[in-house]
Amino acid sequence: MSHTTPSLQKLSLVVWMMLAVTLTHAGSLKGKVTDRNQEALVGAHIVLQGKSQYAVAGLDGSFAIYNIEAGSYTVVISFIGYKPLEATVAISGEGVVTLPVVLEADSTSLDEIVVTAQTLGGTDAQARFIERTSPNTMNIISAKAIALSPDVSVANVVQRVSGLSVERNSNGDPQYAIVRGMDKRYSYTLVNGVKIPSPDNKNRYIPLDIFPASLLDRLEVYKSLTADMEGDAVGGAINMVMKSAPEEFEVKGDLQVGYNYINVQDGFNRYKSTGVAYQTPREKYGEGFQAQATDFTKKNLEVSNIKPMPDLLGSLSIGNRFLHNRLGVMVGGSFQNTYRGTNSLWFDYDTDRYGANLPSLRSVQDRRYSTHQLRGAFHTRVDYKFAEHQVLKLYSGYYKLVNHEAREIKETYLDGRLYDSNAGNAILSYSTRTKNTDQGIFTTSLQGDHRLASPLTFQWTGVYSQATNDQPDNARFMRDGGLNNFVEQPQTVERRNTREWTRNTDTDLTGYGNFIFQPAAWGNSLLKAGGMYRNKKRDAYYNIYYFDPNPSLQTQGVDWNTYSDVTWEIVNPAGSATDEKNYKANENIFAYYLLGKIEWHNLEVNAGARVEHTDQGYVLKYPKTGQTPDSSQRYTDVLPSLSAKYKLAEGMNLRLTYYKAVSRPGFFEIVPSQMPDDGYAEYGNPALKRTKADNIDLRWEKFSGSANQLLVGVFYKRLQDPIEYALVRTGVNNTPVMQPNNFGTAQNMGLEMDFTHYFNKFGIKINYTYTRSHITTSKVIRARENPDDQASQLVLKTVNQTRPLQGQANHIGNVALLYKDTRRGWESQLSMVYTGERLELISPFLDNDLFSKPIVLLDFALEKRISKRVDVFLKATNLLNSAYQVYIKKPIFQEEGSTVKYPYQDDPENKTLIRRDQYYQSFRLGVRVLWNKSE
Repeated sequence: MSHTTPSLQKLSLVVWMMLAVTLTHAGSLKGKVTDRNQEALVGAHIVLQGKSQYAVAGLDGSFAIYNIEAGSYTVVISFIGYKPLEATVAISGEGVVTLPVVLEADSTSLDEIVVTAQTLGGTDAQARFIERTSPNTMNIISAKAIALSPDVSVANVVQRVSGLSVERNSNGDPQYAIVRGMDKRYSYTLVNGVKIPSPDNKNRYIPLDIFPASLLDRLEVYKSLTADMEGDAVGGAINMVMKSAPEEFEVKGDLQVGYNYINVQDGFNRYKSTGVAYQTPREKYGEGFQAQATDFTKKNLEVSNIKPMPDLLGSLSIGNRFLHNRLGVMVGGSFQNTYRGTNSLWFDYDTDRYGANLPSLRSVQDRRYSTHQLRGAFHTRVDYKFAEHQVLKLYSGYYKLVNHEAREIKETYLDGRLYDSNAGNAILSYSTRTKNTDQGIFTTSLQGDHRLASPLTFQWTGVYSQATNDQPDNARFMRDGGLNNFVEQPQTVERRNTREWTRNTDTDLTGYGNFIFQPAAWGNSLLKAGGMYRNKKRDAYYNIYYFDPNPSLQTQGVDWNTYSDVTWEIVNPAGSATDEKNYKANENIFAYYLLGKIEWHNLEVNAGARVEHTDQGYVLKYPKTGQTPDSSQRYTDVLPSLSAKYKLAEGMNLRLTYYKAVSRPGFFEIVPSQMPDDGYAEYGNPALKRTKADNIDLRWEKFSGSANQLLVGVFYKRLQDPIEYALVRTGVNNTPVMQPNNFGTAQNMGLEMDFTHYFNKFGIKINYTYTRSHITTSKVIRARENPDDQASQLVLKTVNQTRPLQGQANHIGNVALLYKDTRRGWESQLSMVYTGERLELISPFLDNDLFSKPIVLLDFALEKRISKRVDVFLKATNLLNSAYQVYIKKPIFQEEGSTVKYPYQDDPENKTLIRRDQYYQSFRLGVRVLWNKSE
């Protein structure tokens, strides 16, 4: 650290305050420490020379030293990476001296842009600065906020952004983002501003739980688009900005261990996943191979209950700049090994066949999920500055998530004559399923930023990305049983047990080019034009084998005790590799745009239009009779956008945005194939059309200091042909399946509020979103063919119903209470996430849609600094053991005279519980290390 000099590093400030005669001669010194970007320098030291009194700047940069004896003092203010500052103050009587302090970065060799990046990188001040200056309506969570939160993955982080809720997987982990009540299909995901493909085998949206939160510099959520952004985001876009090279050598790392309480209570169901074959016998030995039961391992269906090892999580990043700061390198990695569990209830239901239009329960399933998760990530960012305004940037990232899931089901049938809850009699069935999912995303991009001439800049990006999803040998072992006088009877092996292989590979090749014309005489105004081309390809594979017991009757305790004891025969020895789920798909998008930015006094206007040409289609490898073997959709969309921002006062803006956007169907959704699922099978729809939408935003925003903010806004969306999944009946047997369809016209509107404020050691963050949507679609109801004749036949009649959009919750809110005592090294956060009632699933029957119950999640994090470079921390999630519950807002149908009592139904006369998942609490202890050259 350099020595102070009178010209640059010494501030001579003398403030005298005279008071009347008092009983004591002690005063106070107060103030606030910031840098020149108004970023609060949390943890800056303020020391009275020659005295033992000192203070440490709080969350808002403020400090206070009390009980100072009257006299003149030299105050030294210091902070790592900044030039120390001296001030002379005079304390008299009980007066209060106010000392505002602005520190300068200690990097005299760096130019203004580099210093700004160094000062702001990963901080709340950087997040507020980008929100304030962006032409888009957006919200940002900084690396600083992410580090303090209890969050492990990006999916955990997004639920804390105003207007965002999450859809969870069977483990209870957040997985997909729902922006402003718009289903996950209406948003896209970027890495460093570049779109990446999805490993999901059905849809194009990205499972955000594959990305570790520890590698982020910030998370950006765009709620409006400009013409230079891809236009397929009706809800919004999520951009993960990964860590880049620091201005000096730096190493960051953390190591965490944890445990989930459900594993203490119920143990963990484990199977031998190492023996799982990634190839089918058909692939190993040729298309004509006739498989035998001995060609399949049996160990992956033998499940044992254990007490698992603690969760282990770690991350490490190393960065530096070389060659006189021309070359920057950042390398980072993350690894997570966790054991998650869920206790779940599922009711199999239908709508009654007697005209009451009420849910009728057929069975209840007690489910136990145990999932071993392995999540790994590695990325590197390199930038090289050849000359002024001549920069190349290279990014490569690989993200991998492996799940080994064991699911045990005991199903009790409620609609048969044998069910008697009082006598303890029922028909039972059992199912063991082991499911392996191996997902990966690799992306690499090379970017260039070149000043061609004084007013003209050219920016380009070349991207190669590949997403893979491999689900090898997902196996089921199904049995029948019974309950007699509350005693479970021996189980017998059921027919049609399955071994299933599914995988797909999506490959993207993308090129971007942008020209920016900005003469010096235009000031901040500019003209921007560019284009994009993407070739996206998918190769999908599917094969399933069916097993029957041979001999057909094999009884537990007599013929078998474990799965390995059962003898099998294969119903289809060649497999089903000629299934229509084997297909190739493609999507070519060519886009170009023109965008103009004008600044005039306090008004900034960005206006432009984007044109996107789409060619999307599929080819079935083995089409069946009557199926369309290939299909292609070609269309062009013109997408205008307008963004106006007016500066009402310093730090206060009023912004209005409009943009038109589309949402294209996913590949699987347009392929005429049926995919089995936990509930209803999913069936593709080749006639599915894209959704088009108009979007309007109005927001008032006030930014005070570096991190405080108050944002209040309203939004409106009008959707044409929105895509939603509905339960439809198909085939000769009128089998119910889930199918995506277009549903007329929909509207979505809402109000958002976001408030952040820091008070020295305390801080509070509150956001709230009210969303209301409506769409009118056709439903059916069973009614008498002749309403005046109750003996006439029951028929299905079509009626119209207005309802919310799928995935939309009326109320979403977050509250976070923060505490930071830099002097003693304590830091904590208590955070609450509230998601109101949300439409989860659409029924074809009137008023039988499924809604999730409002849920409150409470998390806590606590940190303690034990040295300059080492922190220890505790993080706890779901402290209230909040359960995810789904219900139909109608009473359960009960035949006249029936005395059946349905289990787990707390309020059967008003609503019908369909699903309940409990995840229990999770706890983690960890240590974080930071070492840089300054220390």
